Amino acid sequence: MRAVAVSGFRAPAELMELPPPVAGPGELLVEMSAAGINPFDWKIAEGIFEGKRPHVMPLVLGVDGSGTVTAIGRGVTRFRVGDRVFGQFLHDPVGTGTYAELAPVPEGIGISLIPSGMGVEEAAALPTAGMTALASLDELSLNPGASLVIVGASGGVGSFATELAAARGIRVLAVARAHSAERLRALGASEILEPEPGAALAKIRDQYPAGVDGLVDVMSDRPGFARWATAVRKGGTAATTTFVADAASLGRAGIRGVNINLQPTGELLGRLAGEVVNHRLPIPLERRVDLGGAATALAELKAGRASGKTVVEIQS
Repeated sequence: MRAVAVSGFRAPAELMELPPPVAGPGELLVEMSAAGINPFDWKIAEGIFEGKRPHVMPLVLGVDGSGTVTAIGRGVTRFRVGDRVFGQFLHDPVGTGTYAELAPVPEGIGISLIPSGMGVEEAAALPTAGMTALASLDELSLNPGASLVIVGASGGVGSFATELAAARGIRVLAVARAHSAERLRALGASEILEPEPGAALAKIRDQYPAGVDGLVDVMSDRPGFARWATAVRKGGTAATTTFVADAASLGRAGIRGVNINLQPTGELLGRLAGEVVNHRLPIPLERRVDLGGAATALAELKAGRASGKTVVEIQS
């Protein structure tokens, strides 16, 4: 089968011809239709789990995907051959990913049936970024009318967080470059702030002297996150997906600090898909590439030259 893989940690990604996988006990074998590209993909290639989890080499990249079940292993009860499924395929051993014509996946992880009315490309774009956004909003527990600053709003997680929050009646202040303003307003952002903290924070404090109700930051380092967190009111919550929240320090300022550690489940994915379908939320697809273009698209994401979501079209 064709797949995009690396021959070893920190090796360049390339299109390879590999033996097709099989469905082991408790696993599905999925003929992939599309794969979503995430920053986590290149982090896996660079060895984020090296020495922590088992791997196989060549390591096929890709965490998110959608496709059709073509075989099931012994003991599988949730799915049948012919089911259209999507979700986060990451499992041990790491390296049987979704940038491939076929991918095995345990039935017990964050996999679900593709809901009616959702295309395979949209389904492939949704899982990791969408579940991370939903988990972040769950942590904040904001009510309609609340104010929320999203730092890094133009990326995959930020885009989903923007539209999920706006659908709940939350006023979103999206921190992103001006070229993303039109797209983010279409997703529901009330205001776009340029990502220079000094000017943006001054504007936020002018509008919200007591502070905003919440913050979701998907890109800052520790000092940057601490600075953005000063915009949050006492009693509010500042959440980060980059694991840089100093809960003790923020607590002394009267702010709850949270590091979002996504635990993907079928239940969370199903709830996310329900929100997207029920609210008719657009899935922010920015670009489509084929398997041959996946390595280049991943490199561009790593270099910060991508916005929204890119998907790999594998099979129609």
